[in-house]
Amino acid sequence: MCNISEHNPMEMEAFQLAAIVNSSDDAIIGKDLDGIITSWNAGAEKIFGYRAEEMLGCPVLRLIPPDRHIEERHILEKIRQGERVQHFETVRQTKDGRLIDVSVTISPILDATGTVIGASKVARDITAHKRAEQQLLSSLKEIGDLKAALDEHSIVAITNPQGIITYVNDKFCAISKFSREELLGQDHRIINSGYHPKDFIRNLWATIGHGQVWKGEIKNQAKDGSCYWVDTTIVPFLDELGKPRQYVAIRTDITERKQMEAELREREEQLRLYIEHSPAAVAMFDCDMKYLVVSRRWLEDFRLGDQSVIGRSHYEVFAEMPQRWIEIHRRCLAGTVETCDEEAFARSDGTVEWIRWEVRPWRRDDGSIGGIIIFSEDITARKQAVEKIRQFNSELEQRVAERTAQLQAAIEELEAFSYSVSHDLRAPLRHVMGFVELLRKDAGTSLTDNSQRFLATISQSAKRMGDLIDDLLAFSRIGRADMQKSEVNLDQLLQDALGDFREELDQRNIAWTIHALPSVLADRALLRLVWVNLISNAVKFTGTRAQATIEIGCVADAVPGTAAATVVFIRDNGAGFDPQYVGKLFGVFQRLHSSREFAGTGIGLANVQRIIRRHGGRTWAEGQVDHGATFYFSIPR
Repeated sequence: MCNISEHNPMEMEAFQLAAIVNSSDDAIIGKDLDGIITSWNAGAEKIFGYRAEEMLGCPVLRLIPPDRHIEERHILEKIRQGERVQHFETVRQTKDGRLIDVSVTISPILDATGTVIGASKVARDITAHKRAEQQLLSSLKEIGDLKAALDEHSIVAITNPQGIITYVNDKFCAISKFSREELLGQDHRIINSGYHPKDFIRNLWATIGHGQVWKGEIKNQAKDGSCYWVDTTIVPFLDELGKPRQYVAIRTDITERKQMEAELREREEQLRLYIEHSPAAVAMFDCDMKYLVVSRRWLEDFRLGDQSVIGRSHYEVFAEMPQRWIEIHRRCLAGTVETCDEEAFARSDGTVEWIRWEVRPWRRDDGSIGGIIIFSEDITARKQAVEKIRQFNSELEQRVAERTAQLQAAIEELEAFSYSVSHDLRAPLRHVMGFVELLRKDAGTSLTDNSQRFLATISQSAKRMGDLIDDLLAFSRIGRADMQKSEVNLDQLLQDALGDFREELDQRNIAWTIHALPSVLADRALLRLVWVNLISNAVKFTGTRAQATIEIGCVADAVPGTAAATVVFIRDNGAGFDPQYVGKLFGVFQRLHSSREFAGTGIGLANVQRIIRRHGGRTWAEGQVDHGATFYFSIPR
């Protein structure tokens, strides 16, 4: 039994939540932003057939049919942007290869700082529900064909004087959703919706009770609780004493028309409320320029207070209407639309404001013009804001010019520094190396073995420092070099780069596997440096292998986060690296092996990363100690 403290509500709440998740029949799955599964409950195992240990750490694409992989990429993009992916239905694949229909809801998972770190997916198997829908649709079609064959023109029912149903036709059964057996012998109130007031029902029975025909519209309720409208005529049949002996009700289904009428009334009410409560000034007029509807903002903007203007002429409300506006109204009543994005307007109290206005005709159902609508919006605040933005932009341009000048000065200082490094630091190094050689020649064999080693160490260190200076200068130039992008054939560029290693490769036993590579839009010179550095890396770190293998190719399957990019890899069976230090691989002067094991300055991979970043791509690596390494880079398509 779990030992959970009764005095620790957070611990109890976490335990209860975990129990709910594990006991849910729905699949509850967690994944990170690369689509890798991080949690898997019992419901997921039941629906998809995989145990948790089979799925944790695996891509969620394992559950998705190949033709729907793009769907997952779209979902991950939305999650990265913090959007909640609304409920949707899709298809997934189980462990045994079956395709099932699922209902899915996906939400982002946030850490304590509010950063999106993954997503939670709740999936439900709706395969049986979908099949039932198809069977129902097939059944309804068969019933519809039968009804068409037995077509009747009206919905008919007959009751006795007490209202007991004695006959119904097929159309009555269909619209009421009761069978004939369920209706015969029942009180007519079995289809009563309760919608109509008591006076309505009393008037109906009083009319037919006196032997008169009743006509009207009735709202009835079907067996499933849904309601429908019928245009009804009830005809009383009288006995020899003139008393009703039965009532024949002939109905026509008008549900669709009533729904359209209700929607029309709702839209009319929405339009009225929209105009009345619109944040802009809106007024609707008929062809005589009499007010039909007016917004509160119109009354406020034009200082009309609480006076009632509905039904009054616009020219009566504004007795001194400018002739220009009268002409605008006439043109719009003739069918034109007049607009103005901004215009100064003098209010009655003398204040001047800026407005945006539009005047357009409105039309009746038959297409004829019924009047005009005038819309105006006070844009004074916006005009003031635009002026402030203009002033701010002017100031910003000045600040940008100043910062550009500062940046140019910094670039010139950097160039001066590079010149100093290239010339002033090289001279002392050349002196050191020159005097080492002079000392070795002058002393000859009089130097001891230790002294000879000391001289060799000095010479090697000076040479290494020179190499570091060269690499550091090359690294700085890469960041400043202009990009000259063109279509680059990666196959041809690779063969060109391999030519730099021809002499070294002739002395090595290396098995090359080079797959076909595509063309990309890139800077050819910079991308060649990428190949040179990565090939040099692979050749160097396989130096201890009797049989070295190097494979170069393009990743066929989509890699998370690289859907719109070409992903290239170079794989070797060399010394590899400890995965926990993978973050240091692309840093300047970062080395995972000593210079005694493998030569180098630690600049090459930093250059690779800088070049690829300038192309809008990214670099990464995988490896294990003594089991080789794989380096990847992506170039946007």
